[in-house]
Amino acid sequence: MGKVKTVFYIPISDNDGRNLDDEIDDLELALYIEFVAWTKNGMVTGTYQMPDGTRSDDVHQVYSIFMDESRLPELEEILMAFKAKTTQDSIYLEIQRNVEVRIVKGDPK
Repeated sequence: MGKVKTVFYIPISDNDGRNLDDEIDDLELALYIEFVAWTKNGMVTGTYQMPDGTRSDDVHQVYSIFMDESRLPELEEILMAFKAKTTQDSIYLEIQRNVEVRIVKGDPK
């Protein structure tokens, strides 16, 4: 297995309008402990049809992590733990394969 870039959307408020700041703080800590890095890519809005057919308009914070593909179950477990603390129906997770990432270090010359 190789490296993958994962992208996931985390709602900033629950379906009932409750602020999810505390749950997001817990999520970010868990991501850091497990993967020692994550990137917050900004906010997006979207619409989702709930299982009962109603429309849900959400604002999400987008995160990404570059990781070994073998660790996907660990990320899914963290996302499921976040979801369990909310009334969310699901969490969007995108897995991008064959992505080249470079971490540039050192003194510029």
